[in-house]
Amino acid sequence: MKSISIRLLFILMIGAILSCDKIWPGGDEPVIIDTKPGGILDMAFVYRVQGIPPGRLKKVDLCLAYTADNLYRGIFFVQANVSDAVTHYRFELPPGDYFYYATVICLCGGDSCKYSGFPGQNGLIAAGGKVTVEDGKINSYTTIFH
Repeated sequence: MKSISIRLLFILMIGAILSCDKIWPGGDEPVIIDTKPGGILDMAFVYRVQGIPPGRLKKVDLCLAYTADNLYRGIFFVQANVSDAVTHYRFELPPGDYFYYATVICLCGGDSCKYSGFPGQNGLIAAGGKVTVEDGKINSYTTIFH
């Protein structure tokens, strides 16, 4: 009984090995797969605000839009899940021009936020601009808050 089950297992293993496809279909030549053109956008989400403790500033949004009109209307094709622990965000995109929008919030009480350029307590400041992605390159940009 034991030898029959071992033979059956051996036959099943041989059948499974023979039924697998070759690594390169059609011979020894590798198949060339056309890839879409694209580049990498490396956004450094950096902000330097004076007069506010670093723990009271938080990142809120980092969004990308195809056009300036879409950016203004809030129609983004990607929104990054931002974190205060992450500085660089990478996006794989087709070559072209894009527009970014980044926001930071001030969580200080009183007038500290207002004196540092925020509209008030729990106020947001935004940065935005045009970025270009070139084919096959890593394009690096840094957010600029005014």
